Amino acid sequence: MGPLSYKILVPAMKSEIMNHLISVREIKKLQIQNFFHERYGDVNILSKNPLVVQSLPRFANAFKSGGFDDPAYRQVDTYYGPLLEHFLRQNGYNNIFLVDTDGNVVFGVKRDEYIGTNLRKGEYSSFSIGEIFKEGLNNVKFSDITWCEEAKDFIFMGGAPVYDLSNKLLGIVIVEIPYSKIDAFLSQRDGLGDTGEIYIVGDDNFMRSKSSFIPQNTILKLEINTEATRDALRGNTDIRIVKDYRKIPVLNAYTPLDNLKDVNWILIVKIDKKEAYYPIIALKSNLIIIGSIIGGITGTYLYFTLRKKHHKNILSAAS
Repeated sequence: MGPLSYKILVPAMKSEIMNHLISVREIKKLQIQNFFHERYGDVNILSKNPLVVQSLPRFANAFKSGGFDDPAYRQVDTYYGPLLEHFLRQNGYNNIFLVDTDGNVVFGVKRDEYIGTNLRKGEYSSFSIGEIFKEGLNNVKFSDITWCEEAKDFIFMGGAPVYDLSNKLLGIVIVEIPYSKIDAFLSQRDGLGDTGEIYIVGDDNFMRSKSSFIPQNTILKLEINTEATRDALRGNTDIRIVKDYRKIPVLNAYTPLDNLKDVNWILIVKIDKKEAYYPIIALKSNLIIIGSIIGGITGTYLYFTLRKKHHKNILSAAS
């Protein structure tokens, strides 16, 4: 009874465990992809918003005339600044920048280190914001995760060209999007037990998310080069048992994050093999115990039955 039950139940239990991990992987993948696609749309729509189309050339002209302290600039800022700040708060951005075609950062809702610098040739031209400016003058452009000193946190940036009604290029609008938006998806680990983890890895093999097991920052710091990450970066989706970055065997469900603009990321959903297969181990132990109990009862029954029969045989022989 024990071995037969075990052989029947184990494949079904393994399949259920794997299907759960696959389900979590696909849900998280969809959440992340939808989030980015919505942000692409937001930035594109923002670049066409009359508020941005009207304010960018006014900020640019006032900046070129006398800089940020010029009365003309203050007048433009007094009118448009609060409106752009409201838009920032409404969408949960860290910052919104307006940059003219020469690369001058002529406005920022928050006055951080980029304000007043030139993204074509200034000190930040090689930073993420500089890359966004150069490539975003023609199309919507997004950056990989980067550190933001002003926010003291990780962010990613998105930019889109701004045109006037005559289709003349005015510059570019750039937004800073907080990393916490992505972290919210990855930190929801319901149904993954104590050792479950969901994280993102870039094509440079460095994590794009926090580790559940390492207290220090792992974003852009921890390199992960495992069988699972290598296979996922080749474009494959699968689930299998591999060793993770802790050198511990895990059940790993992985997939590329397809259709993300300008980044090549993969998604990992995993749980320690020991915890994942604990129900199977417990089943085996329970079946052994049950088998031992049944065997003991059967043995006791046979012992007393045979003893009684033997006793009767002795009495019959004596008669």
